[in-house]
Formats: sequence, C-alpha cells, structure tokens
Amino acid sequence: MSRVCVVSHRLGGFDGVSVEAAKWADAFAVLGWDVTLAAGHFASGTGVVVRGMWADRPGGDPPPVDHALIAELCATHDLVVLDNAGSLWSAPEAAVAWEEHALTAGVPVILRHHDPAWQRVQLRPVDGDVVPLHHPAHLHVLINSVTEREFLARWPRLHTRVVHNRVDVAGLARGDRAGTRAALGVADDDYLVVHPARVEGTSKNIPGAVDFVRRLSARRPGVRYWLTDDAPCAAVEGLPGVVRGRVAGQADLYAAADLVLLPSTWEGWGLPVCEAAAARKPVVAGPYPVLDEIRGLGLTVIDPSDLDGLLAVTDDMLDANVRAVQRHLDLRGLPPVLARLAGDAAALSTGPGTPAAATSPATAPE
Repeated sequence: MSRVCVVSHRLGGFDGVSVEAAKWADAFAVLGWDVTLAAGHFASGTGVVVRGMWADRPGGDPPPVDHALIAELCATHDLVVLDNAGSLWSAPEAAVAWEEHALTAGVPVILRHHDPAWQRVQLRPVDGDVVPLHHPAHLHVLINSVTEREFLARWPRLHTRVVHNRVDVAGLARGDRAGTRAALGVADDDYLVVHPARVEGTSKNIPGAVDFVRRLSARRPGVRYWLTDDAPCAAVEGLPGVVRGRVAGQADLYAAADLVLLPSTWEGWGLPVCEAAAARKPVVAGPYPVLDEIRGLGLTVIDPSDLDGLLAVTDDMLDANVRAVQRHLDLRGLPPVLARLAGDAAALSTGPGTPAAATSPATAPE
C-alpha cells in the first residue's frame, strides 16, 4: 500500500486549509493510500505533531524544528503533500526543512499553495527568497489561476497545476434547517444572512458585511446577521438581531441560512461561495479578484452593491448554480485528480539527493 503524508501548520480546525486538507486526505484514502496527518498543532483529531511548525503562544516564534522527525516522515512515505506548509511565513525554518529532507529522501512532493506570502499581510516577515517554497523538482498546485500566474512570473521553471477547491455537493443538501434555526434562536420568518468568517481576518471585511445588512434591512423586513466567529467584534455592536457562533455541520449552516454573504477584499478561493451555490442558496460576494474565476465556471454571484439583483433571484438561477458546481467542483471527482497529481509528482522526483537545479519546466491546468 502506498503511503502519503499530508502536512500543514495546523489541522483539524474550521479554517479553509484544514477543511481542504481533510478532503485531500479522505480522497487519498478512497484511492487506497495509507494516510498520515502531520502538523504543528491539531485543533481536533489526531496525527503526528511536528515541533517547529506552530508557535507555543499566539504571536510567538515556533520552537526549534524537529529535523529528525521530518526526515523520518520523508523517508517512510511514498508522497509528501505540503498543504500551505510551504507557502506562508508562519514557520519558514520548518518549511525549508521539509524541502531539504524530502530532496534528500527522494520522495515526491506536492506543494499546494493557498496563500503565498505576498497576497496577505505578513505577521512575521521573512528575509530572502525562502517562502513560498519553489523548488523545480516538486509539483506546485495552485488553487486559482491568479496565483499560478504570479508564481510563474517569479519562478518560470516551476511545474504547476491549477486544482480548484472541491465541494461536497451531496452532503450539503442534507442540512437541518428547522432544528438549526431553532438552536440559534432564529424565527421562521427571519431572513438569516450568514457570514462565515473569522473576526481576526481583516480581509473578511466585517464592516462591509454590516453595511450590506443595514442596506438590505431597509429593503426587506426581518433581516438578521449571523457571524460564525463568536470572538469579540466591535463592528457588529449596535446591529440589531445579530447571531454569533458556529454549528456542528456545514450542511446545517447553509440549510439554516437564507443568504450567504462573503464581502471579502481577498480570498484565495472563497469556499463559502461555492458551498452556498451547491446548497442552492443565493450568494453575495466580492470584490476579491479570484471571484471572476468562480463566475467563469458558470456561477451567478451577486455583488454587494446590487440589492436589486439579489431581490430578483429566481429558482432557475439557483438551479443553474447547483449544476455548475456539480459539473466543475464536485468532491466526488477529487480522487482521480489526486491520482494524476501523484503520478506527475513522482515523475519529477529523481531519487535521493535531487539536485537544486533538477528538471525542466512544464505547466498545465488540472
């Protein structure tokens, strides 16, 4: 049985990388691979804890890197997937350690880049050309074409693929609307606008969401704003009827909502947009740039300035959104995609001690 090690800074959380890493791990298991999860911290679940990938306290530096453990994981697996672990500035020493030990072991590597450092505010700036990792002997998977173009502008010799984040279309149709709304204290005739966002993420534009809810409330009765993060947030103070906190299942979240709102200034993909479409909910989002790529797949996504467009949403539009997600983004299609990526990564690996200048460039979308 083939063995794959799926690595990230943190796993088991509600953040997008944790959610997407879990989908890849499950898809590898469907293919018959033995899956090891490795991270600096597990918000839930279990796996191999790798010291040096996660700070012991918020805002602090990670502890020294456990080189011996990273070397062992590289030597005992047939494929290593670095899921954003080679992209962010959070733990650059650990990212470089994974690259060096993987090259020494000759194990094929897939780097999935969600958030390269230049696209977000760097909480811990890194000197030099370190992260994102960009070795040409490794396969670099980008979750959108904007990021792929930016990577290739910097490092033209990279081998890249674009693989969009997938959506559990069947699972999202099985949510409990009545039970979830009752648990949240939402009445049957309330119009519930859900904003799946973390308070700490300034790009999530919570003030913009509040402004949108106020404008929508002037056009229709019973509007309530649901912010899924329950951390303190000054932006929502004074807004009537606010709902805070998460629910256990994503399907229940979308079942309970009447509208999904994501007025972000930046998203690597914006998974709630596609999940909302799959769950047959109208979605208001933008103005983040990658949204154009989602619309290009055939999804209708309403701009926050277009209240008339929102109020004119039809069943035909919602049905068309479901079909577009089924056609392009259904989670059930992920295992064969990963099988091809694993083969491509293996073709790039030249065995133990791969030299830094190995291989020639080849790029193609997935």
